[in-house]
Amino acid sequence: MRSSKLLRIGALAIIIIAVCAGSYLHILDSYELETLDFRFQHRHAIPTTDKVAIIEIGEDTIEQLGRWPFDRDHHAALVKALSDAGARAVIFDILFSEPQAHDKEMASEMEAAGNAYLPFVFQLKPEEKGRVVHAEGYIAKPLDELAVRAKGTGHISIIPDIDGKFRRVPLLVEYAGVPYPYISFLAACDDLGIPRTDIRITPGRYIEAGSHTRIPLDERSNMIINFSGKWGDSYAHYSYVDILQSYFAAAAGQAPILDLGVFKDKVCVVGLTAAGTVDLHPNPFETLYPGMGIHAEVFNSVINRRFVRRLASEWNLLILALLVSVTSFMTLKMRPVRTFGFVFAILAAFTLTAIALFDLFGLWIDLFYPVLVSSLVCLLLIFYKYVKEWRHRIVLENELEIARKIQESFLPKNVPEREGVDIAVAMFTARKVGGDLYAFVESDADNLGVMIGDVSGKGVPASLFMAMVTGAFKFFATLGSTPSKALHDLNEKLVRDLSSNLFVTMFYLVLDMKERSFAYANGGHLPLIYLTEGKPIQFLDVDEGTPLGLMDGPYSERKMRFKEGDIFVLYTDGITEAMNARSEMYGSQRLSAVIEAHRDVSAKALLDAIERDVRKFEPRAHQHDDMTMMVIEIK
Repeated sequence: MRSSKLLRIGALAIIIIAVCAGSYLHILDSYELETLDFRFQHRHAIPTTDKVAIIEIGEDTIEQLGRWPFDRDHHAALVKALSDAGARAVIFDILFSEPQAHDKEMASEMEAAGNAYLPFVFQLKPEEKGRVVHAEGYIAKPLDELAVRAKGTGHISIIPDIDGKFRRVPLLVEYAGVPYPYISFLAACDDLGIPRTDIRITPGRYIEAGSHTRIPLDERSNMIINFSGKWGDSYAHYSYVDILQSYFAAAAGQAPILDLGVFKDKVCVVGLTAAGTVDLHPNPFETLYPGMGIHAEVFNSVINRRFVRRLASEWNLLILALLVSVTSFMTLKMRPVRTFGFVFAILAAFTLTAIALFDLFGLWIDLFYPVLVSSLVCLLLIFYKYVKEWRHRIVLENELEIARKIQESFLPKNVPEREGVDIAVAMFTARKVGGDLYAFVESDADNLGVMIGDVSGKGVPASLFMAMVTGAFKFFATLGSTPSKALHDLNEKLVRDLSSNLFVTMFYLVLDMKERSFAYANGGHLPLIYLTEGKPIQFLDVDEGTPLGLMDGPYSERKMRFKEGDIFVLYTDGITEAMNARSEMYGSQRLSAVIEAHRDVSAKALLDAIERDVRKFEPRAHQHDDMTMMVIEIK
């Protein structure tokens, strides 16, 4: 027993550790990320800066300027045009790692403008919790001739999530002991006047950029990109070729296609969007999203100080523990139907709270794993309760079967066989055991006592009380007492000795075969049905007689003569109170009609006729009370 208990405790401990580890290690993050995407897609629009302008090298630009890559004199002209228009910064999402003929012109224009940023790409090492993202080396870097003329260079390496979507970016990547910023993060810090020396990282927690900007990081030191919407929805977009043509037209004194004054004080992000020329990434909003859009979103987040922050694993674990504790407690306390409703309400409230916190504050609380685990715990506990109840029912059924056999041992195994008397009896309990009782008293050859009774209540308590009453009745009845005296003495004993709050109704009939007479007494039971030739059915009762076990009181007695062919029917209220689907009771009138219609048959045949009629009225499957019938026919 002790080893079994230890095994159960050990198994439970292993399950708890496994569940906690699943939360802490984010083992179902592919599903959790889908809930994050849902929150992105259904939250209210977040403010975006009007400083950002997207300059697209799209299909129209390729068609007019020729195949990609362009001569760098076009980029030089773009830098010149944007600089003359008053642009604050030009961020290129284009790699310039191979030399071309017009590199000097581009370098010269960038140096003169003093606002261009060039990208490079790292080969990143596998991420580790609580550490800065590290690089193994460069995949591509700008030409030194161009890099030294740029205002700054930054990496554009991004890290996909396990489902292939891009939601994170390492704002700082360490290579050879030196931290290198993400290009648009660098541009944003320059725009805010934050020196690079004032950028400090606490790995796995946050980056401090100056004294007023703290950027939350995930456990692997990445910033979660705070996407504002679909491509084209949040920022102004312009065509690369339209800018060049407008610049050249203005220089020639012609009307420009585009007023380049719109770029005054703008941070311009330049990149490819033409089909087949761009590295498209899936994100929470779209399956194809240009990488240059990520630069705009990072810049916007830093400028507006609006970030997405994932709750730390420890806090998510605490929330999981609280949810599981509440659902477990209520599941164990409530019935299954109410449990489902309560757990659904709790998890729905938690889900809505998590969505609201993301909408209002950008706080990402794990949603999928806590809801899944809480639901599974609820189902498992309901199953456990079911199994426990099922096992309890098996034990109870076995105990009830034993009780039924014990109860049967208190009832007569056979009806008395007396000359001149035909007796038939049947008992049908509503449960395994019941509270109806009957007995035969054969004190001598001339007298036959017949008793029928009904204990208040049903089930095991009634059956135990029935067993005790049956034994006590036989004791008093065999003393040669009259029916009224037997009931009186039995009542005195029950009132004196018992405190069970149970009582019994009882009808006791004694047939004197020698004198051809019968005497009877009634303790609160239904009257005896008596049939004799030439007379209608009679319901025989007495003047005094309360149910036995309630209080002391007198019991009166009556005596009559019988003759051949007379019929006595004794029954319990399970017969007359049988109820059909319309909530109608069977009643004594229906019972009398059946008896009258079958008064010429044998005792057993009459008993069967009554049972058939009652079952037709109230099927056995709907029986709500014990039924006992006894038919005595004088031969």
